[in-house]
Amino acid sequence: MKKVLFVGSSNNDAPAGLRVFEFDCAGGALAEAGRVEDAVNPIYLALSADGTRLYAAQKLEAGAAGGRQGGIVVYAVDGKSLSKLGEWPCAPTVPCHVSISRDGRRLYYAEYSNAHAGVFNIAADGMLEGPVAEVQHKGGGPNKARQDAAHCHYAAEPAGGGVVCVCDLGIDRVVCYKADCEAGAMREVAGAGFRSAPGAGPRHMAFHPGGKFAFLLNELDSTVVSLRDSGGGVFSEVCTVTALPSGFDGESKAAAIKISPDGKWVLASNRGHDSIAAFAFDAVSGAIEMRALNKLGGEFPRDFEFSPDGAFVVVGHKLSDEIAVYAFDAATGGMAQTKHAFAMRRPLCFVFAR
Repeated sequence: MKKVLFVGSSNNDAPAGLRVFEFDCAGGALAEAGRVEDAVNPIYLALSADGTRLYAAQKLEAGAAGGRQGGIVVYAVDGKSLSKLGEWPCAPTVPCHVSISRDGRRLYYAEYSNAHAGVFNIAADGMLEGPVAEVQHKGGGPNKARQDAAHCHYAAEPAGGGVVCVCDLGIDRVVCYKADCEAGAMREVAGAGFRSAPGAGPRHMAFHPGGKFAFLLNELDSTVVSLRDSGGGVFSEVCTVTALPSGFDGESKAAAIKISPDGKWVLASNRGHDSIAAFAFDAVSGAIEMRALNKLGGEFPRDFEFSPDGAFVVVGHKLSDEIAVYAFDAATGGMAQTKHAFAMRRPLCFVFAR
């Protein structure tokens, strides 16, 4: 069986920042099937629930509305073909994260440099309306090199919906807002969210499909926090574990966190140590335990994605300008690099077609 895979990159002046691949689920082979030549820095992707629209956070033409060069571009998906339908400015720089609400009616984005987060409505034809609400965070944290100001890094709904969780690396908080954005405002939910350890730098979250637990990845101290999800954006800590080996004193930054399709594993990538840590998940207690720390064959794994059946992990070796495919052992959490790889300028994000 073959699946379509969309890949975005930080291509700058290089051609075709957005590409389409055919992925062979039987053996892990990749074959390029299409490209969008004029896509500049599509650094995060999200797919509509019906699979007919691809939303890319990417750079827009200079002089866009209000000087906002970061926006969302909507593409029609027709098998292995993408065609641009429109673009919507939303932030001074390219958003670093974009997601679709559980009901498919809203798109959320987070922008790092200026700490913007916001919401678009999604029309019946998949086009965007808005942004209908925006917020800009303020503040900072103890790590003066990275937390000189607020930095929104992620915006998405938890499994139960109803709120949008915004991870802010600069202020060490997950801030939760009501998802409905009444009167065009993002309204913080009192008593919700989560506060990381000072200097931890919350970057991304992953929500377990069971709906009772979530996982927060802290970039700056390379930890994963297992959280009990009580609904409505209320989270409580179960445990915090490191994604790095004991005694490691080099420079490394956590990047991406994903849950295996069977819900039994939580994986987190390390840029610098250049590895992916695999944590076994206890569905009763919510605890996680590192079972494997997989060294990679390339540098700076900013993002990765499980194949739909969980048999492979596709990894972007950003600083090696390469996409690599690893076989995943669901019994041990181990990863073995296959012979399948593809050269691409700074691959950053992956999403499989429905």
